[in-house]
Amino acid sequence: MRQVVEELKNILNEELAIYRRILELGKSKGKLLVEKFSSELQNIVSLEEQLVQQLVDLEPRRKDCVGILTGDPEAKLDSVTDQVAESDGKSDLWIISDNLLSVIEEIKKVNDTNQRLVEQALELTQYSIKLITRAPKPVTYGPGGKSSSQLPQSRSLINRKA
Repeated sequence: MRQVVEELKNILNEELAIYRRILELGKSKGKLLVEKFSSELQNIVSLEEQLVQQLVDLEPRRKDCVGILTGDPEAKLDSVTDQVAESDGKSDLWIISDNLLSVIEEIKKVNDTNQRLVEQALELTQYSIKLITRAPKPVTYGPGGKSSSQLPQSRSLINRKA
């Protein structure tokens, strides 16, 4: 039993380190979203994808350990800590699971903030495009008293269909 608990603790610590790295990347991504879009942002997204893949790779091992300890590989960490004796590392598991939950909650907050930043950037971009592509307003009289129908049509900087 102790050996399985130790393996689970190692897996959870590894997951915790990955989640903390994802959190750091999310914060960096938010900073870049505020300052500018850049290739750095793409690099961060690529790193996040790699870290998430590492979590996916750890998942079967974690489920195996949880299944051995609780009989249910889908059991929550609270159930696992309830099944483990103190001598087998119950407090260690509780601390790791508490840290995991805290980091995951912070990741959710950072991702929500980043989502709002992306939405604001898109709204600003759409507004800018509308300003650039809108049709010019007709002029009643032009220079020399010519009416607007006699003036050449001005063209928009960008094709509105684009």
